[in-house]
Amino acid sequence: MDVGKLRTGELIAGVSAIVLFIVMFLPWYGIGGAAGEVLQQAQDLGFAPDVDTTASAWQSFGFIDIVLFVTIIVAVAFAAATAMSQSVALPVAASAITAGLGILSTLLVLYRLIDPPGEGDIGREFWLYIGLLAAAGIAYGGWRAMQEEGTSFGAQSDRLQDRMGGGSPPPPPSEGRPPASGGPAA
Repeated sequence: MDVGKLRTGELIAGVSAIVLFIVMFLPWYGIGGAAGEVLQQAQDLGFAPDVDTTASAWQSFGFIDIVLFVTIIVAVAFAAATAMSQSVALPVAASAITAGLGILSTLLVLYRLIDPPGEGDIGREFWLYIGLLAAAGIAYGGWRAMQEEGTSFGAQSDRLQDRMGGGSPPPPPSEGRPPASGGPAA
């Protein structure tokens, strides 16, 4: 594996994916507000058992963590395939898939930043913001790799339609006389 073969976009997406994977095990949410303060004071005084009042991305999400994990796998596989000089026949460019999943992941994490999972006063922890930046890094890295390849989402959409047989309709017949069905007219 030669990391020197990676373009900037692939490197950004791959490193961001590794960061996101690690950060998903760290606290993203915690008990916030007055409830969190009261629980912390009770624990400090010995009136409450020491329980973890934080939750990681794996513990907090039901479906979003799966989307994030798939995004991580795709971004790392894209970078690894390039570093190993492997080519994979995909219906669209791997950079477009990485960028699309990165954008989706960024939007899902942003949604959960605005509307945290669970009931009550849920506090947002530092690692949630790092997770958001890492997801955005995957999206940017995928987009940058697309720019380095000279492709766009529109071009990839056309490529996919051509492969699926849904290309543009045939051109209309030319105006003028219909073609002769037999030989030349005398």
